This record gives sequence, C-alpha cells and structure tokens, in this order.
Amino acid sequence: MVKINNQTYKLGNNNYIKKRHSKTQIVIGNTFSENMNHFKGWETRNGGKFKRTTAYTIDIYGNIYQHYHPEFYSQYLDITGLDEHIIAISIENEGWLVKDIDNHEYINYVGNIYNRKDEVVEKRWRDQTYWSPYKKEQLISAVKLSKYLCDTFGIPQQTVSHNTKFDGVHEFKGVIFKSNFDKHFSDLSPAWDYNLFKLQLENIV
Repeated sequence: MVKINNQTYKLGNNNYIKKRHSKTQIVIGNTFSENMNHFKGWETRNGGKFKRTTAYTIDIYGNIYQHYHPEFYSQYLDITGLDEHIIAISIENEGWLVKDIDNHEYINYVGNIYNRKDEVVEKRWRDQTYWSPYKKEQLISAVKLSKYLCDTFGIPQQTVSHNTKFDGVHEFKGVIFKSNFDKHFSDLSPAWDYNLFKLQLENIV
C-alpha cells in the first residue's frame, strides 16, 4: 500500500496542463533544493504560471506528495509529444555540490551550505565530483509509487540500471530518469542506487 498526501502541496491550474492523456513513461528527477523549496518556486516563477513541474515529490523523509492528478501533464521535459505521456516525479535532493576546502564545507549550486549529516558521495560524472546523497526511504517510496503508477496506468514495470543518455529513450516504456534524456541533465545523480531500484521495481529481489 502506497501512502500519498494529495492535499498539502497542491498546485493550481496554472502550473500544469489539465488535459488527460495515456501514459507510457515515469520520469524521475531531482528538486535541486531542500525543505520543499522547489514547490514554492513553482508557485511564484513566471508570474505563477510555471509549468515545468512534476506530479509528485518524494521528500527527504520518503513522504510522497501529489501536486496534481497524474492523468494530466506538465512541460517537465519541454518535449512536445512526449510530455503528454509521462508522469514526472521529483526526488528531494540538492544534486551536485562544490567542496570548500578552506572551510571544510560543501556548497550547493545556489550557494547554500550543505548541512545534512549524510555523507556526501564522491564520483566524477558530467563535470561534477560531489553529490548530495539520497535516503533509503526515498528509494523505497520511489519503488512503491512507481509500482502503483505502473499498475494504474498500464505502464510496463521495468527500468534501466544507469543514468546515462541512451538511444531509444523517447520510445522506452517504463520508468526512467531525467539524465537518460540529455547529457546536460545531472539527475538522478550517481548517488542513486540504480541496480537496487531496478531489482525492487522489477520484483527480482
């Protein structure tokens, strides 16, 4: 049973496109923020009409928030003909970090100090080296939510075990990551456990 909060962070009609479409993909990306600040940004950017939103957010504790009904869509990828058929999920995560050697700190891309106790992941990928870690609770919730959405919308319960761009990503039916679409996207990052996500989503373990 997946627990979804569809009241606390509801988006208005100006932040998504209220037209029903069949769904073939679930696309998972980052918030690149903390404390649900990305949601506040969605509501104020572009005069309150920002539409590159996601239907769901999984916060740092693994809580699932629904922002609009997944039968509708947004301009998340900004790819006409594809956005209509995806369900987008945001994982709360700061993304890449910069190491401040002098102060023994890590800084996120908006200039805030990374102050979580979770250990930073170090791996060189897409011109960055340090990454904010994901929580185990987030992966568990991502598996549960993805399974629920696959069952509800008839999406194949399959995924890929990597975060790199690949041919045929637009036609792939299942669960994929934003970074699979373009080499300039860094989410999800190397901090995500792709193999474990695949094993659990596809009921291999």
